[in-house]
Amino acid sequence: MFLISFDFSLFLLAVLWLNWMLRGRPVYRYFLLAANFFFYATQKTGLLFLPLGVGISNYLFALLISRTENISRKKIWLWTDIVINLGFLAFFKYFEFLYNCLDSVLLSLNLKLPPPFFDILFPIGISFFTFQGISYCIDVYRDPGQVVKNPVDVLLFVSFFPTILSGPIMRARRFIPQIDHPDYDSGSLHESFALILSGLFKKLVISCYLGDHLVHDVFQAPAGYSSLTVLLAVYAYSIQIYCDFSGYSDIAIGVAQLMGYRIPENFRMPYAAANAREFWQHWHISLSTWLRDYLYIPLGGSRKGKVRKYVNLMLTMVLGGLWHGPDSRFVLWGMLHGIFLCLSHLAQDIRQALFGAKGASKPVEVISTPRWAPLSKFMRCFFTFNVVSFLWVFFQAENTARAFDVFRAIFAANLKGQSFEALVLPAMAAGLAIQFAFPKALALYTRLQERLPLYLQAPLPAMLCVLIIRLGPSGIPPFIYFQF
Repeated sequence: MFLISFDFSLFLLAVLWLNWMLRGRPVYRYFLLAANFFFYATQKTGLLFLPLGVGISNYLFALLISRTENISRKKIWLWTDIVINLGFLAFFKYFEFLYNCLDSVLLSLNLKLPPPFFDILFPIGISFFTFQGISYCIDVYRDPGQVVKNPVDVLLFVSFFPTILSGPIMRARRFIPQIDHPDYDSGSLHESFALILSGLFKKLVISCYLGDHLVHDVFQAPAGYSSLTVLLAVYAYSIQIYCDFSGYSDIAIGVAQLMGYRIPENFRMPYAAANAREFWQHWHISLSTWLRDYLYIPLGGSRKGKVRKYVNLMLTMVLGGLWHGPDSRFVLWGMLHGIFLCLSHLAQDIRQALFGAKGASKPVEVISTPRWAPLSKFMRCFFTFNVVSFLWVFFQAENTARAFDVFRAIFAANLKGQSFEALVLPAMAAGLAIQFAFPKALALYTRLQERLPLYLQAPLPAMLCVLIIRLGPSGIPPFIYFQF
């Protein structure tokens, strides 16, 4: 069941009706759990036991951790839980990679591995619900008062259908208390429709158009296009992946709000960031904060000196890259982002040394001459956007070699080759403008919807939805982050 499909629309209507009718009743939890697992079963992975296993194992280990007084034993239970969760993740996500690596080593010794006796199906969303399960156990380790007594609540948290495929990654302490008290009001209802329409427009109109009419073809054979077209395709993919992923997040947040649940924001104008730190505070917020809270800080964060801080930043970003897949291009992407992030922190450390603690907390344009502040801000945002866009090449390219083919095609200064369609430019401009206009547009739509007569409040979003679908392609490709 694809998230943007007629089947999902029927499923959602049924879920919303039952969600409203059964709220507050003892059977409500079991209805919602059944809806979650039914949705996941339609993804055709045949691996329903995974979210079930992740939920049950984390529930049991959290109980053991909360009831154990001995610190050493608590750590044993916690690390056992983490190893089990990461073992699931590593097996399904990295089995083929590890098998091929071992096979290559054995071939150099004139040995050969037997072919695997089964095919590994990649379970959609495994990275997201596994990280949620790990975060719950770590939170209970840090504060045993956060333990949940009802196993169904943990299963609902792990398998919540709007977020199970691509996030946002939730925290148990914020989601589980909502189960008994879903929040319904007219303002959130109108905002929910606005978020869903926003997600549909980003995915169907902007992301699909840029992918179909420029990005896909250029990245497949960059040598056949002019350098300007290849460069434009790099920027177009930067906009495409933003519209695609933030579009999914908008739909997930909107659907959850229709059900009375508030889930975390995942994007906040990331391409307006003036440095790497700001970018990661505004891009895939639920993952970046997860990595900060459960990896960077446990590694020592910035508490053990400047050198250790930079080592921890690099480790966090490299592991964040590896989380996306067992491929050298993701590791390289994470390493380069780690360097970019370290340079951003280094700039802050230098400002602190020159201007003291107050200067370190201020952006460059405040410290510099106010007359040049807007230009300084623009130049830093432009530089950050370019670095991020060029690093996205490793995401879209088929492999690392193809990524470098794209770079070579750009710097070859080739004026010949195929060009691009004229409509690509306004599509890119619209994709960039959306992130800046989104907060005000969301508030404006909500106010407009509230002021409409009651008999027009349902037809308006329905008409806009039909219009967006008509503007989109006939065949809708999966969301980009489904592969992770």
